Amino acid sequence: MFPTPDLLLSQFIDEWNAGRRPNVREYLRRVPEGAARDELADAIADWLAVAPTPELDAAARAQIRAEPVVQRVFAAAGEDAGLWPQVLPGLREQAGVSVKQVASRLVARFSLGKGDEARTADYLRQLEQGELDPTRVSRRLLDALGELLGASAQTLTDAATFGQGLRPAAAGGTLLRAEDPAQPWVAADFAILADAALEPAPPSLDEVDRLFLGGPEG
Repeated sequence: MFPTPDLLLSQFIDEWNAGRRPNVREYLRRVPEGAARDELADAIADWLAVAPTPELDAAARAQIRAEPVVQRVFAAAGEDAGLWPQVLPGLREQAGVSVKQVASRLVARFSLGKGDEARTADYLRQLEQGELDPTRVSRRLLDALGELLGASAQTLTDAATFGQGLRPAAAGGTLLRAEDPAQPWVAADFAILADAALEPAPPSLDEVDRLFLGGPEG
């Protein structure tokens, strides 16, 4: 007697919420091929589309980081570029457009000057090569790139931040110490203020800079 798809889905969800990283293929093998397996596959796919990020302890995160495929992704993408060095060129090639053509369309969309096209193309190349932090890109630019390349802004955002929660904390960066651990947001605020104090005042940003460097509200 095989377990029902409803029962297996319930078990899958329980494992997911407990941070155990259930294997989809293993669950599908628990029911015979045919309608029941198709029903379970659809149910799991629907769940994963809305599933919350599971809470992972330090050991689980270390295990994920140690997996060869994850290490290859991090090595290729770099710590600050997320998956954009892989995703962005692939989307552009799939859309059949060059960096210069994308830059030209962005210049037209945002009513930039003709002289801004070369600098826009240079920023795009930096994003594709992992030399620019994609989390600093404005939402306006995310929307425009998504429309031009056939991807949603959310997909690009997810690619930009991929793996951040799995990376080990940087050594030597602690600026706040106390007998009782502070709330994470307190430490983050102190770190931001400390960084700002050490950085010279940035020059004013023009429209192109704001699109690529001004942050979500740029």
